[in-house]
Amino acid sequence: MKKIIYFLTIACVAGTFLACNKLLETAPTNKISSGTMWTTESLVDQGVIGVYYSLQRPVPSDGIVGEGGVNMGYYGFEAFGMSGQGEYALNNLFSSNINPNNNTFNFMWKWFYDGIHRSNDAIAHIPGAPMNDAKKSRLVAECKVLRGFFYMRLNELFGREGLGVPLYTEPIDPSQATKGQSPEADVWAQVIQDLTDAINEPNLPNNQIQGEGRMSKGAAYALRGRAYLITKKYDLAVADFAKVGEMGYKLFANYRQLFKVANERCEEMIMSVQYIEEPDGYGSRLQKYCAAWSQGAKDGAGCWTDLQATPAIVNLYEVIVDNNTVKPFNWTDFFPQWNTISAATTANRKVFFIRDQKINGTDIHATVTSLITGELNKLDASTRALYLPEGNEARLKAAYANRDPRLAYNIVTPYSDYKGVNSTRTADATYTFRFPANKYYADQASAEPNLRTGLPATYYTSGTCNAQAEFKYIHRKFVGEGLEYARRQSNPVDEPIIRYADVLLLWAEALVEMNDLNGAMAKVKQVRDRVGIPTMSSSFASQTAARNYVRDERRREFVNEGVNFFDEMRWKTLKETKYSERVAQHAWGGTENTGGTTYEWVGDYFYTWPVPKAEVELNRNLTPTPGWVY
Repeated sequence: MKKIIYFLTIACVAGTFLACNKLLETAPTNKISSGTMWTTESLVDQGVIGVYYSLQRPVPSDGIVGEGGVNMGYYGFEAFGMSGQGEYALNNLFSSNINPNNNTFNFMWKWFYDGIHRSNDAIAHIPGAPMNDAKKSRLVAECKVLRGFFYMRLNELFGREGLGVPLYTEPIDPSQATKGQSPEADVWAQVIQDLTDAINEPNLPNNQIQGEGRMSKGAAYALRGRAYLITKKYDLAVADFAKVGEMGYKLFANYRQLFKVANERCEEMIMSVQYIEEPDGYGSRLQKYCAAWSQGAKDGAGCWTDLQATPAIVNLYEVIVDNNTVKPFNWTDFFPQWNTISAATTANRKVFFIRDQKINGTDIHATVTSLITGELNKLDASTRALYLPEGNEARLKAAYANRDPRLAYNIVTPYSDYKGVNSTRTADATYTFRFPANKYYADQASAEPNLRTGLPATYYTSGTCNAQAEFKYIHRKFVGEGLEYARRQSNPVDEPIIRYADVLLLWAEALVEMNDLNGAMAKVKQVRDRVGIPTMSSSFASQTAARNYVRDERRREFVNEGVNFFDEMRWKTLKETKYSERVAQHAWGGTENTGGTTYEWVGDYFYTWPVPKAEVELNRNLTPTPGWVY
């Protein structure tokens, strides 16, 4: 039996050694047979890096962003959940046209099994390699954690309702991939066994804090706890989540700074995909797809804003009343007419989002007045009367003030500032996110402050989405500020897969199901204390209230981390939280001629993704997924 493994020069992503940059220059790009791969310590090291490499870019870009054939990171999953949305049709994944032949299903199935088969090859062959026994044992344990992760995600999406997925734990030739599904419970048992083996391995370190980004006992405990939670073994989940802290992991003190390069291997990051900027291609494209148009980097400006945050997640961030009290956000607290004008059409809400026409009683510029007039003329007379030529922006900004601080850390909200670049990418520039606006860089003559030099010094050039007719919530988390990064589509910030806040909130979930509501509140409070927002006992007054509150807290905490989609799927809440909106939305709700995704629920069978049609045709031992039409 002969198996081919590709060693790309980007092998450092997700599994670095101390000499990562050196390895990037020397890793072979040719094909190495399995029989040769495990014959020297150096080749074993590279083989294990190949397993880590499988962690990166799990989402196909085709039909999701405006660029095909360049797969995306975990932020791509964000558009699938309630907290994110896309500019395009999301490959019809959420429309009535979805079927088992969809490329997203095909890609994900292959992506998971690529990681599994690489793991199997390493686990089988490392013990016979000519190297130190302690190192061999550690590397096998690392690969078992990785295999456990791949099977966990595969089973979560494709193996629900008892169906399971094909279980392979030994290296095979592609022609031998003929198994049918093992029962879901058997797959979970294998996940738990792999993670238990890793936990019991003395040579696997407790953590990787400021380390090499490898797997650790802390990661194994976190993943096993999650597996126990999903399989409703709540007491075992709680025990494992407690062990993660004993391994040395804890919350990083500053939420905003947590997502910067300097802190990507801090005490909170348990498992992550690692990226570097140099050379181009070794990083993430998050900045290009998620940032405002006038953001970028030294090598290129003009980001695309293909992926955005939803109004639903923005509205979920609470209002801080005082040091001890929060309340749910409600638009009618700021605009008493909100519900009345919405009854006719959500487009009427736009009147509150339109920029100011005047400053100190004087028109900003004729061009701005013309843009505003064009938008107001789309509204009926009674709605137009609600517009304030001066003060409309301040009135709207008040709705985003005194909110959970994570809102401002995670999302660019209307009329807030962000740091971008000038037209030549030679200097930082501050922009204010306004609507409607033309697309100009701060140093161009047609930018408002340059058209009228008498504007206040704090009146910055208007920032926009890539499509200037849109006013959608833009992601701020992970996005570089000004010239912070060298490359627009090679963002160097690592993508967290599991961080300690995730562990705490999963822990809280398990405690809620055990009806330990005080214990659950204590875990949630740790996460909220970090950003200085009160945690109220009334939110944990009953098991149902506590369950919903913990879920909302997870939604608020993990924006643009690709966590929410998997949460909504396992909670079976996606129909209510995403499809209830029907469309990808502007900040005021609804969509106009700028497009957006339409969500059409096909049935609860969507919660178990279908075995791809191509796989069923190749392997007749596979059972087609119930509910799906093949």
